Amino acid sequence: MISQQQVRTRYNRRRAVRYALSRYNNPNPKFANMDTMGGGGDCTNFTSQCLLVGGFRMDYRQTGQATEWWYRHLTLEPFDQYHDDWWSCTWSLPETQLRNLSANHGQVVDLLANPALAKRLSLGDIIYYDWYGEGRFGHSAIVTAFNRYRVPYVTYRTLAPLRPQRNQHWRLRHRREAARIWAVHLNDRPVVYTQPPNWAALTPCEQARK
Repeated sequence: MISQQQVRTRYNRRRAVRYALSRYNNPNPKFANMDTMGGGGDCTNFTSQCLLVGGFRMDYRQTGQATEWWYRHLTLEPFDQYHDDWWSCTWSLPETQLRNLSANHGQVVDLLANPALAKRLSLGDIIYYDWYGEGRFGHSAIVTAFNRYRVPYVTYRTLAPLRPQRNQHWRLRHRREAARIWAVHLNDRPVVYTQPPNWAALTPCEQARK
């Protein structure tokens, strides 16, 4: 049963993909460019923007990996003018975004254990990469195309020292093959939360990580 603070929205996958393909190498100045400010790279900030454009709503319920996903513009000016916006760790970090999406909005698929399941993904799904088998995902990308054999291709921002890429095979390499690759197959009609933000209770990521 859906509470009064929950509604179902429709995930417009093609809109999310269009945004990804237009912004992967052209960062939106309305958001922080975390590749240039020491924020841990811009990949998940980018996939969060794609989800937002596709119809996901920001989640302000409370600070926690399963109960928040938000970005706060503190001024109307572009971020890089003052470096003063706030965001949740689930907005900017792949590991916590994965936990948030899997808890609320989709099904996790272990693509290295079951590579054939990659063909069941959809446009707009998100894929996560653990490069060294350390138990932590360090990169995210969005599915933006399929080839004629139904193999998904992904688009992403920032995988230093590599440049942003569009429509690359889902088995990305970063100095080596990834030790783990998980995807979240997102619901077409995700439940989103309408609770307004209580900024006195929500903790920005830079404070939460201290």
